[in-house]
Amino acid sequence: MKLNQRYLQKLKTRSTLIQSALKLMGEVKGLGELSLREVAGEAGIVPAAFYRHFKNMEELGLAVVDELGQKLRTILREARKSGAYRAALKESLDLYFDYVNKNRLLFRFISRERTGGNRRIRHAIRNEMAFIASELAADMRMPKSIPFSEIEFVAEMIVANAFHMAGEYLDVDLNDNREHRRIEIKTVKQLRLIFVGGIRARRRRKK
Repeated sequence: MKLNQRYLQKLKTRSTLIQSALKLMGEVKGLGELSLREVAGEAGIVPAAFYRHFKNMEELGLAVVDELGQKLRTILREARKSGAYRAALKESLDLYFDYVNKNRLLFRFISRERTGGNRRIRHAIRNEMAFIASELAADMRMPKSIPFSEIEFVAEMIVANAFHMAGEYLDVDLNDNREHRRIEIKTVKQLRLIFVGGIRARRRRKK
């Protein structure tokens, strides 16, 4: 029992450290601008206790990326099981943008660090995007004549576009529902064009 309580407390403190880092970065700061001491202070622990959870700030950043990837893959996996392609796409994006809106600081972090100064974190973000694209490719309803490598390429474009549009979505005022909706509709149209374009390009090559 005591071991379980310690483990749960450790998970709770780890999560608090991640949330504290995201809060300190806010809308504008990058991970490289934070100090370990700042994050520990915000989390309410002494700096030495930080090392029980992460070796350094880089590892904390990698944990943020991993957390986002796991949650997104679960959300989109469930949405894609919901029905036909067109309905599933809209439902997936509704869930996606709802998650973006509820986790603004997390997506701000991803948007910044995709082109930030830490190579390992950039690489981790690209890996998570690739994992999501690979799962999407496996579920996409494409003609059997199209090689899986080309389906993966289309899926990668879809995922890259969705992450890009998350940044645009975050730049809109929280209460501007009309503009949020415009971006959602725009994203659905863009992703459908990417999907249809992949099929047509293959058909042209076959001719």
